[in-house]
Amino acid sequence: MLQAFSLSWFRFVLEPENRVALHPRNPGNTLRGAFGSTFKRLVCPTPADCRETCRLKATCPHGQIFEPSPPPGADRLSLNQDIPRPFVFRPPNGIETTARPGEVIQFDLILIGKALDYFPYFLVTFRELGDQGIGLGRGRYEISRVMQLDPLPAFRVPQPASGNQIGESGQRITDSGAIEIYSAKDQLVRPSQSRLTFQDCHLAAEQLTISGLQTAGSVERSADCGWRIAGCGARLAEGGSRSADSGMRIMIRFLTPTLLKADGRIVERPEFHHLIKRLRDRINALAHFYCDDALDIDFKAFGERAEAVRTASCRIRWEDRDRRSWKTGLTHDMGGFVGDVTYEGDLEEFLPLLILGQYTHVGKYAVWGHGQYEILQKD
Repeated sequence: MLQAFSLSWFRFVLEPENRVALHPRNPGNTLRGAFGSTFKRLVCPTPADCRETCRLKATCPHGQIFEPSPPPGADRLSLNQDIPRPFVFRPPNGIETTARPGEVIQFDLILIGKALDYFPYFLVTFRELGDQGIGLGRGRYEISRVMQLDPLPAFRVPQPASGNQIGESGQRITDSGAIEIYSAKDQLVRPSQSRLTFQDCHLAAEQLTISGLQTAGSVERSADCGWRIAGCGARLAEGGSRSADSGMRIMIRFLTPTLLKADGRIVERPEFHHLIKRLRDRINALAHFYCDDALDIDFKAFGERAEAVRTASCRIRWEDRDRRSWKTGLTHDMGGFVGDVTYEGDLEEFLPLLILGQYTHVGKYAVWGHGQYEILQKD
């Protein structure tokens, strides 16, 4: 079990001063690109030496968050020079990518491990972007508030419902359990210690396993902070999903384009072991570089057990997306599959990673918001 792994989930609510329009098909690229260039301009003292030759990379916020490299003395994981970034943007989708004065536009930010200490840099950078403009037409906005969301409210100690409450540090707590940690009214950041840990995911998986994944009655929560088994939104399916022959059955719904690779090739039909192995490797790398932790498992045996899980149904489609790099001017393919895949078999040991992976995302371009999925019980 990962003892030190943790992450936090934030929601930025923006109020446009004029029309704000993110890229309609790839809003994550707008957020990541605008954030990266502005963040670098605000904090980097030597932009020309920002990458390999920078002597300040070990202490520079930009180097730590946006262009990290393995620290000296790192183990075999250091062979991967492009280590995962400790943040994930969850952009709005579809028509929600555009807003005018009087409307709001919002996006989510997930910070992992040590990256939580850099939350003020994210806030300052997006405030700066609000002044200079973002997206098509350089739309300007004000950050009206930032909320911190609880990924697993169904498994916390229940609190009496009393409308909006005030937390220990003066945060406003909504009925959904979200905590307001920043408001444009006073422009103060009220730190919160709320984090999702691997232990939380393990406990949630145990409770769901004990209950047989049978009912949504004690698990369903609001669209802001609910979960489907664990996640943001709807419900668990009614009825059981366990039998002596098939074991547990779950559906994975891939919400944003997901690009997985196995043996150097793009996965077109995701078997369970494709998903869980990439998720295992991503979470292990994030734990190693940002939480001073690591999965204590036999990776080979874990993978062999995952290969025994069967695919009961697969209804996916490929969604094309691309981005143009402002550094090189080149266009990069960012396509991936979306849709539903149902798996069945001995899944219990994999549930904690699957629950956690809903927030870390999985596969390539996770930072852009790709690889987001949710777990549903199969009808």
